[in-house]
Amino acid sequence: MHRGDLARDGHPAEATLNAAAVKRLKTAWQVEMSGAVNGTPAVAGGLVVAASGGGVVAAYRLDSGARVWQLNNLGAISGSPTIAAGKVVVGTLSGHIIAIGLDGTLLWDSIVPGLKPAIWSSPTVYGQLVLAGVGSQYGDEPLEEGVVVAFDLATGSQMWELCARTVARAGCLQGDGIWSSPAIDAAARGFIGVGNPDDGVLAFEVATGKPLWFTSFHPDAGRDVDVGATPIVLQTGGREAIAVGSNAGVFKLLDAASGSVVWSRDLVQGSAVHGLLASPAYDGNNFYVPSAGVPVGVFALAAADGKTLWTYDSGLPVYSAPAIGQGVLVFGIGDVFGNPNVGGMVVLSSRDGSVLWLTDFHSAVFSGPAISGDTVLIGNSRGDLIAYRPV
Repeated sequence: MHRGDLARDGHPAEATLNAAAVKRLKTAWQVEMSGAVNGTPAVAGGLVVAASGGGVVAAYRLDSGARVWQLNNLGAISGSPTIAAGKVVVGTLSGHIIAIGLDGTLLWDSIVPGLKPAIWSSPTVYGQLVLAGVGSQYGDEPLEEGVVVAFDLATGSQMWELCARTVARAGCLQGDGIWSSPAIDAAARGFIGVGNPDDGVLAFEVATGKPLWFTSFHPDAGRDVDVGATPIVLQTGGREAIAVGSNAGVFKLLDAASGSVVWSRDLVQGSAVHGLLASPAYDGNNFYVPSAGVPVGVFALAAADGKTLWTYDSGLPVYSAPAIGQGVLVFGIGDVFGNPNVGGMVVLSSRDGSVLWLTDFHSAVFSGPAISGDTVLIGNSRGDLIAYRPV
């Protein structure tokens, strides 16, 4: 599942990769897909499922990389696939939510509402519902109404729709596009980032789509500084909280019940395509916040008060959502608007930010890594899906 579980902390329980194993990482297998692999691969039952900008969804054996099945021409995919209840679910930039059986059978294909909607986020499965955020095409042409939609997992029928930007007697308004993926807590409350002009976090009832609260991070003022990252659900200071950053470079901890701000940090200089775009990670004590703004790199923040514990200068922007193993932090580097042939993967010690391992892909990496046991899986903008394993 995207970011490991519904709390979205990037710290999957099955990740056993530690510092000693990191130093022995070697390429286990590598396959080439059609178009960039920018989402996080999904792993379940010995299969790795990945999606590409070329409209391909394919399943490979985790141990060997042998291809089990592949579906083509589904439409460009930017987000991560989700595996749940024996199904693979993906969203496309052409506004489709698609369910595929683990044997590669196409089960259903549904279109989200809008004029020309795009699914930048990763679909979320909760019980028998598939949730997805809807945004606009790149450049906001046309500008869509930002909504969260829910589909029936078995049939693909739409169950409810929640508009992120409403005004009394005017209904749903254009804007507030969503490219964040929802996080869900034990009380079946969903939390999702919302784009301009309101730039914040929306909380809602998962079963019905009823809105609970909305907290704006800052005035947009025409800057297009969305909250595009996926929030983290956590327990800290005796309360449930939500943590996420924005493109403007601010990182906030919110009370999950009310949306009130617990603490806030202005970390980096942001913009529409920089700042804190990638989803943060959390290991039970600290946040690890990736930056594509100035300065680039990773910030380790104490969850209790937001104090900076260490920083890492990556030299290149980090659009890759970090994954956490046993005391290790894994992420990719690369510049969306720079040289596409420069980038790679970095592994840091989560204790002090020291570099344990790095590799040069000669390709920008926007994919968040997946850690399964001691195996790391990651994609790159050239279209490679690569598995690393200690030897």
